[in-house]
Amino acid sequence: MKTIRLLTMTVVLIAASAGQLAMAQPASAGGNAASGAVSGKAARAENRLLAKRVLKALARTRGLDSTGLFVKAVNGNVILTGAVPDASQIPLAVESARRVDGVKAVRDDIRLQDRPY
Repeated sequence: MKTIRLLTMTVVLIAASAGQLAMAQPASAGGNAASGAVSGKAARAENRLLAKRVLKALARTRGLDSTGLFVKAVNGNVILTGAVPDASQIPLAVESARRVDGVKAVRDDIRLQDRPY
């Protein structure tokens, strides 16, 4: 009886110690999946915010028809896609995007709109 009680107490103490050790580890240790999801979510939100700011800047650029343009932002790198009616608008869009705070680089994948004849 004393042996069983001693074993039970030992198991309880080991389990309690292991629980305290696990809780004492910092959240960044081991790349916890939950913390990765939070930082990934924050990065996506930041990318969306930057893309919105670039779109707003494009919409305010004189001489640029930005209605056919799309913006994707990834860690400060911006990709401009879509179409404009005139080739002279492409450098306007690129330069306007470059001036937005937080933009590190701009990739231009803009094409000319097909004109119906």
